[in-house]
Amino acid sequence: MRDWPPIHDPKVLEWLALDDEAWRVVIEQRIRAFGPRPFDAAALEHALGYPWARPTGSYLLRDGEVELIEDMEPGDRRGAVTAFARERHPLVAFGANGAPSRLQVRFAAFDDPADREVLVLTGELHDVDVGAQASPTAFGTMPGALFASAGTAVRASVLWLTSRQLAELTFAELGYRLGRLDRAHFVMDEAGVEVDDLFAYISRIGTLRLDGEPVALAAIPARGRTARAMSQEELFDAVGALVFDPAVRAADVVRMCFEDMPALAEKVIPLTWPTALRLPDEHWTPYPVP
Repeated sequence: MRDWPPIHDPKVLEWLALDDEAWRVVIEQRIRAFGPRPFDAAALEHALGYPWARPTGSYLLRDGEVELIEDMEPGDRRGAVTAFARERHPLVAFGANGAPSRLQVRFAAFDDPADREVLVLTGELHDVDVGAQASPTAFGTMPGALFASAGTAVRASVLWLTSRQLAELTFAELGYRLGRLDRAHFVMDEAGVEVDDLFAYISRIGTLRLDGEPVALAAIPARGRTARAMSQEELFDAVGALVFDPAVRAADVVRMCFEDMPALAEKVIPLTWPTALRLPDEHWTPYPVP
């Protein structure tokens, strides 16, 4: 079994150590602290574009430049994949973390060039699906959340990360815990690449349920999907109808995320969190913290 990635930053370890009750207290305090931010057509377009553009296949991100693995010479490709897989930690990305723009923002400030580059290998994650987390973010998105789905294979990627990169992403994922997937398995597009142990961010909130059933993200392709799939716009329309009335549309709800997130969260959380579908405990192991 692959060793857990070493995380030494006390702030990150403190965050991971919170149980769900303590986490909820902290996250609700953070939500109340969000002030209004500018909202315009560009902000709406960006929000509804989640999980944002990414290459269809595997790539290497280095100082903001994207190099497709398929464009590399065979020897260079094998060398890059072998080096990253040997020295780094595999993290499943099923949402925004698979987008080069997101990774560039997260890693651009690091001094060490190794911490500014990441290998992203695409493939299929089996026996789970990617749902919409059961409440919106302050950035106007309904982000991804894993839920168990036997026979489903979703398009995802594995990020090969340094310990510093992993700690940075972990501290930024406010609604998630870092864990090891125990039942899902990943099949790489790259021939000859295998990974037995996968780390992933598991939603503390869970997947949104509508009419008692989980809702998948339509932007994430899948085979064998049984859940209803909805776009970001459809999801925000549904939240507007659930929390307010059908006349409240997606653009109205995204605007609220920017202009008064505390008031929106106060209305959404009691309606969506209690019924959210979480990944069962037997499907994953939380990161061990003292």
